[in-house]
Amino acid sequence: MLSKSIRQTIKYILTGSKGLVLQRRALAIDKMEAEQLGIYLHIPFCRVPCLYCPYFKEKFDKNKALAYKDAVIREIEFYRPLLKGKKITSFYIGGGTPTTMVGYGLEEIISTVQDSFDLRCGISTETHPNDITPSAVKHLKNIGVKNVSMGVESFNDRFLKKIWRPYTSNTAKKSIKVLRTGDFKCINIDIMFGLPDQKIADVEEDIKTALSLNVDQISAYPIFTFPHTKLKQVVKENGSRLPGIIERRRMLRVMERLCYDAEMDRTSVWAFTKRGVDKYSSVTIPHYIGLGAGAGSLIPGSFFINIFNVLEYVKYLREEQKPPIALAIDFSEKEEMIHWLYWRIYETKIDKKEFKEQFDKDFDKIFGNLFAFFKLLGLSHNYKDRIIMTDKGNYWVHVLQNLFSLDFIGRVWSVCLAETWPKEIELI
Repeated sequence: MLSKSIRQTIKYILTGSKGLVLQRRALAIDKMEAEQLGIYLHIPFCRVPCLYCPYFKEKFDKNKALAYKDAVIREIEFYRPLLKGKKITSFYIGGGTPTTMVGYGLEEIISTVQDSFDLRCGISTETHPNDITPSAVKHLKNIGVKNVSMGVESFNDRFLKKIWRPYTSNTAKKSIKVLRTGDFKCINIDIMFGLPDQKIADVEEDIKTALSLNVDQISAYPIFTFPHTKLKQVVKENGSRLPGIIERRRMLRVMERLCYDAEMDRTSVWAFTKRGVDKYSSVTIPHYIGLGAGAGSLIPGSFFINIFNVLEYVKYLREEQKPPIALAIDFSEKEEMIHWLYWRIYETKIDKKEFKEQFDKDFDKIFGNLFAFFKLLGLSHNYKDRIIMTDKGNYWVHVLQNLFSLDFIGRVWSVCLAETWPKEIELI
């Protein structure tokens, strides 16, 4: 584990940033300067919470879900005048498990979003193998869902049991086949690697099974051990071990080879998509508004995050009728550029013209030296107007993601889960 000082040094070399401080303070949201935005809707409910998931979630309760629906609609009403005339080019529903609220308010929330804002996109949502039936697929299509992502994690019952997933491999396979009857634009499945006691051959078998099921996209993530989750403790108690960094690199190489041989293109650090299919992604727009408890928002100049408590979220919106913002931070233009660059690197492709349109700055003058260094190390191919990350570069993005963004999630989520209204969180 790298020390805080080493992480600070690496971050400063790469970004010029010494650290960030999220604070509880009044945030005046009286205008939106961005011409187009994304909307993220957080549904925090799960029937059986996963032991490794770091994100805000609560056990599903139908009465709590219905109250949550009313609160989200009140939050939408707050943003309605602020987003008037803005193009909404991305609408992503995550969680939790969003499909737990099908029949318990999800439809009303989506309808209110559609009536309130200028949607120029389809809807993308996450789901769970146990939620997928022919009637559920029909229902998702009827409410406007175009893209679906299902967390499968593994097709091996032994590993599903190790990470407490409440279904079998056969259930997951049947759910994928049912999803394919829905004629969605993109069906993504998540596959995890680096699971307790997992071998390279096990990963290879998972990817081969996914390819045989003819999904549009495979997102293959390493399992991470966040400090506020139970994974590390459970692995230790069971006498298991998590594969090390060298083993995970070999697993990733096997997945790359299999997906490339199947004529899939790499469309993010973790995702491989069929050629000719628009990728499924939660990151498609530089600025976005987050709706719901635990949702974050990034608008020009500011990042802020709502409280991590459903009942408090519901109560606050009944009384105040404005978002219950727990923490906020002002972003300088340089920090916004770094945020933009991080997600473009994550998508493996950087368009310099897009950067110019977004910031009215020359990309090479800001980040040219960094990518000359990347090219020298074989991490990227640099062209006149585009930069493409190599497979080697994508692997090191994974390593740096462990250092920084996962540290950010671990720190912020740990504090926000422990304190509904934290005063301050200092990040490296």
